[in-house]
Amino acid sequence: MNIATLCERDIVTVSASASVRQAAAAMRDQHVGALAITDPQAPERVIGIVTDRDLVLDLLAAGRPVEGVAIGDVCRTELAGVPATAPIDEAVVAMQRAGVRRLLVMGDRQEVVGLVSADDLVDAVAGELDALAGTLRTGIAREAARIRRQARRESQPPRPLYVTRSEP
Repeated sequence: MNIATLCERDIVTVSASASVRQAAAAMRDQHVGALAITDPQAPERVIGIVTDRDLVLDLLAAGRPVEGVAIGDVCRTELAGVPATAPIDEAVVAMQRAGVRRLLVMGDRQEVVGLVSADDLVDAVAGELDALAGTLRTGIAREAARIRRQARRESQPPRPLYVTRSEP
């Protein structure tokens, strides 16, 4: 599974010239926790990212003024990203290295094609683990059915099956 299958493709963006208040309103209105900040002169170019956590911890809780402040002046400009073809483990490593919970997803021409969060990765890994657990349960059920069929053919009562766990 690659990141392109997991990423949110409708990225909410605001211009770097938008106010902090306008950026917060965009997050609220669009129900997102992060915004891509774009260059006012080239709106297709992402120059930063800001999260709801950034706004709360770095501005509000720190007592910094927000009136008249452009979001481009407070956004993070050290962008972390991965190619759309990257596997999950590569995205996890990129998040660890950058110390972030969201990554930009980059297309073939280095354009931003999406955003992937740590929650997206956890959901994907949990889904894979659930599928593996289902496979194991199916295997156990098949084995139990085979033993029951064999016992019926041999006219013997079925042996009870027990799952034991070795503990240190």
